Amino acid sequence: MSNLNTLPKPTRPCRICRQGQLHPATTEEVFHPHGREVRVELLTSKCDHCGAEITLSSQHDENLVRLAARRSQYGGLLTGEEIVGLRKRYGLTQQAAARIFGKGKIAFSRYENEVTYPDESTTKLLKQAIKRPEVLKDLADEAGVELPLWERRCEDERANKLRMFTVAPRQRRSFRLASFDSADAGNEPYPLSPEEQVA
Repeated sequence: MSNLNTLPKPTRPCRICRQGQLHPATTEEVFHPHGREVRVELLTSKCDHCGAEITLSSQHDENLVRLAARRSQYGGLLTGEEIVGLRKRYGLTQQAAARIFGKGKIAFSRYENEVTYPDESTTKLLKQAIKRPEVLKDLADEAGVELPLWERRCEDERANKLRMFTVAPRQRRSFRLASFDSADAGNEPYPLSPEEQVA
């Protein structure tokens, strides 16, 4: 019987050259929040014929977990992924986002790639915009910038509220607890009604 450690790792055909096989590999991303070096090892696959690097969907999911885990070392700074997430959630270009937050044309590109990090006041504004969409809307209106996906996000919010109030009390309580964003960790959930407390 073969030792599991000696068995070859599964491979897949390369989608680029179609001649080689993809083998598991790793790359390393280095970030510098507050001038401190934070290293994250990311998964990828490399073709043994053309040398192309491809990240498979399962590797991508694991990479997101690894990238999110570095937040604990950021001391209040936002990660590039959080800033990208805010911008894409409302369909904004980097230039439009920069106008909303009063920054230069390439500021958001630098924030998202973590070449530089937003200053303290911009970080506070970004966090408020993530937590309270109406803050982003006010800033966008003031800057004369349209939020292309604003109506869709409002519809999503209405659908979530409707769902929350049409499920049974016990389900509603779990839905509320599961709905909290990681940014709200540590905050108390919405108060439960007397009926929910006894459910």
